[in-house]
Amino acid sequence: MGGMTWGGFRVLLCAAVAIAAPVSFGATDDKSQVQATILDHGEFMCRNCLFGVSDFYLCFDANNKVLIGHDKVRTQTWQKNPVDLLERGKTVSIRYDDKFIWVSRPGQKDLKLRQDYSKKLFLNSDRCLAATK
Repeated sequence: MGGMTWGGFRVLLCAAVAIAAPVSFGATDDKSQVQATILDHGEFMCRNCLFGVSDFYLCFDANNKVLIGHDKVRTQTWQKNPVDLLERGKTVSIRYDDKFIWVSRPGQKDLKLRQDYSKKLFLNSDRCLAATK
């Protein structure tokens, strides 16, 4: 260690950890909670498949910004099925960043959706349809 004592190295190591800790452990979450309205939803249900997945799409209005999230649900794990979120006009708490949307559900784990604007499947909302590519 080039003349540094073990005690000096420990002090240096502790100082480095103390400086890095706020960045890695105490960083604030830049995704703030907002109230969003469910504008529409769409599903591609897996029919007649034993181990397949169904695709769920949810479209939200979050402070006049349209967000579309996608989740794949295994046919055999219906407890994860977001059917409680299929009510148009319902207000839910969400957080989002550039890739994901997290939907808060009281008493349950947050539902993590991947943002996906590639499917033109929304029939009940022109705003959702316009947001797709």
